[in-house]
Amino acid sequence: MRLADPRALHRTALALRHGTVPTMRRMLTGLAVDRVYLQGELSGELPGAQALEEAGVRVVAVPGAGHNIMFDNPGVFAAVLAGTH
Repeated sequence: MRLADPRALHRTALALRHGTVPTMRRMLTGLAVDRVYLQGELSGELPGAQALEEAGVRVVAVPGAGHNIMFDNPGVFAAVLAGTH
């Protein structure tokens, strides 16, 4: 976020707060492809993680990472995307 234009960040925040119908979580659980949900370890427990896993979503807690996973731990971020973690 520190690299983003403040106006773009504000617009994104407003859109995220508004949400989607159906919710992003419902869309994620309804997909028929391999899925992974990355959660920064420093962000705490992911509410509903068990339901995601039961729907076939792989939940990965990225060590040493907060909200900005790709900046906080780029190695694990890349490994998960590459399917090697």
